[in-house]
Amino acid sequence: MSQYAATARTLSRAPLAGKAISPALPTLGRAAPPYQSKWKRTAPVPLSGENFLDVLFNRTPVIKQPGFLGRDECFAHEKALSHRIAPYRYYTGPLLQRVGCAQFEYQAQAAADFENRKNEKEEYFKVAQSLSGLHQEVADQTGVNAWEKVIGTLRALLPDYEIVRASEGPGKTYFSGNFRALNDSTCLHCDWTPYDAVTEDWIINQVTHQAVFNLYMAPVKGGRTWVHDVEWSEECLNFRDPDTYGYRDEIIHGRQNVVVKPEVGDLWFFNSRNMHQVEKVEPEPCLELGLPYRPRLCLSSFIGLLPEHKTGGRPRLILWS
Repeated sequence: MSQYAATARTLSRAPLAGKAISPALPTLGRAAPPYQSKWKRTAPVPLSGENFLDVLFNRTPVIKQPGFLGRDECFAHEKALSHRIAPYRYYTGPLLQRVGCAQFEYQAQAAADFENRKNEKEEYFKVAQSLSGLHQEVADQTGVNAWEKVIGTLRALLPDYEIVRASEGPGKTYFSGNFRALNDSTCLHCDWTPYDAVTEDWIINQVTHQAVFNLYMAPVKGGRTWVHDVEWSEECLNFRDPDTYGYRDEIIHGRQNVVVKPEVGDLWFFNSRNMHQVEKVEPEPCLELGLPYRPRLCLSSFIGLLPEHKTGGRPRLILWS
């Protein structure tokens, strides 16, 4: 039996929203994870190479770069995309919509899924390849390639790092840069691919550190993200909520937190391994787009580190959605 099949047999069958099913709660005590904060500050810092690495290594909680896109550029994205958003292929929690695709839509979601796998991984790479021109297509309508602007900025700030879309070889390049819309609240959770996608052999399982960026494009009320000073570890499994895809609130008691407020044109980064939760957007009619409500549109992607001993050369920052 492969290590992945063996792992899959241990998985909980509780549904998980957009994430691989996590191993069942262990029969351990309920002691909170040891707390020794790595954060040097709690205030947002501007985007720089040093600050990005501080977020990636969890030395600072968030980066905020105001006005990364102009308001007119953001509204152009709303007009081009808000009517195109569609639900994720698989979700059991709040309604998640996107233009693009996410890797988790094609990974095994439970032990039963793993046992009945067919060609989902190959299907994912075909879909990802079909979307390779999405950002330029949108740029032709909006006048700016927002994904390229983010990645180009990172490459200029981090010349010692290779920064590329995640790939497993020719024809197997991941998609990065979903245009996402989440208007509902989420439970407390984290995004840590070496744990979330442990059921199968994806290159993104090999990252040693993980961050996420969100470039907000829609003026909304509410929809803030709370980032807590709790980095995922195996001890966190003691606080898994078996009825949801997340964790119980006791895990964040007494911890620091930072609030990410979605404002038009602002670019934010945070370490997605930290526990976080999103609050609901207050629904308002959106007459200017001809919609009953305004989607909380943002451009988003994960960024993970493959260090030198894994690449055999320069450290590599890989991107995927």
